[in-house]
Amino acid sequence: MAGRKHAALQRRVARVLSTWKDPHNDRPYPELDIIQHINIAEDGEINLTVKPSRPHCPCCLLDLDALRKRLCEVKGVSFVHAEVVGIPGAPRWTRSINR
Repeated sequence: MAGRKHAALQRRVARVLSTWKDPHNDRPYPELDIIQHINIAEDGEINLTVKPSRPHCPCCLLDLDALRKRLCEVKGVSFVHAEVVGIPGAPRWTRSINR
């Protein structure tokens, strides 16, 4: 992907993330530090590292799954992988979201 296309993809992804709100809060994800790290490759693959705000809440799991699906719909995105960290059972959450 050319540099301009990659920059446009990054802007589209940032736009989605900047408006995505935590189910327990009216503030968007970037303000709550839920997204710990993001890597957007030139081939359209996105790798997210996320730390849910409430470690034992099923609606946080459903919300992360919905976010991953929404990011998959962004033009230019080929694949999204979300890695959950910092909570008990993080590997199970990661497997569940990326099924």
